[in-house]
Amino acid sequence: MMPRVAAWGVVLLAGLFLPPCLLLLIIAWLAQQTELAALGNALLRQTAALDSKRLAAEALTEECRAQTALLQEQVRLAISGLAVGQRQVEAIQALSTEKRLQRLVGEWNLVVSELGATLAAMWRLAHGWKSASPDAQGLPLPPPEELPLHILRLLPPTSEAMVKFEGDERFVRQAARYRATFQTFLEHVPETGPLSRRVFHNMIYGRLDARLALLPRPNHARVIAPATLTAD
Repeated sequence: MMPRVAAWGVVLLAGLFLPPCLLLLIIAWLAQQTELAALGNALLRQTAALDSKRLAAEALTEECRAQTALLQEQVRLAISGLAVGQRQVEAIQALSTEKRLQRLVGEWNLVVSELGATLAAMWRLAHGWKSASPDAQGLPLPPPEELPLHILRLLPPTSEAMVKFEGDERFVRQAARYRATFQTFLEHVPETGPLSRRVFHNMIYGRLDARLALLPRPNHARVIAPATLTAD
């Protein structure tokens, strides 16, 4: 404020002693200097404001970078967690499949025991319990692992030949019992997998089931003593 007052005081003094044209030039110069000073101050203020905005923008950029890095780390951890979860799901599925297979094998072992008893009864009905010799010794059964093959060889291979097969009615009923037991088990066996229905159909027990299907249906109207339906 004081420099301006002094400047205008100089102008007044110059106005008393200098020509008018020179006075006008001095006044114009002073006005220009004043405007330049005001413009310089405005530029300084704008520069300071721009610096503040630049610093704020840099800080915001740094914060965005930090947030981006944090999000990337979170995404990486999430992907890693998904991979771990997927492996856990696969492990659980594998364990569940293994348990189902173990349960299926256990059920099959029980079914084989029941089928073996039925085949033993069929063998006795086909060959008798004792020999026809005067000593009447008991006829031995084939080993359990060979019994299905012996029964398979006993049966005709075609439906035409099966018509001529002469078997005890009780033999036919035991065959029906065998097929019912085998088919009931197959209802719990999956269509695909390491132990599928095809696997069991291809076993000797499955081939024997297909051969027994050629036998005539048992006559359920005929009353037969239950004690004679199974082997001793």
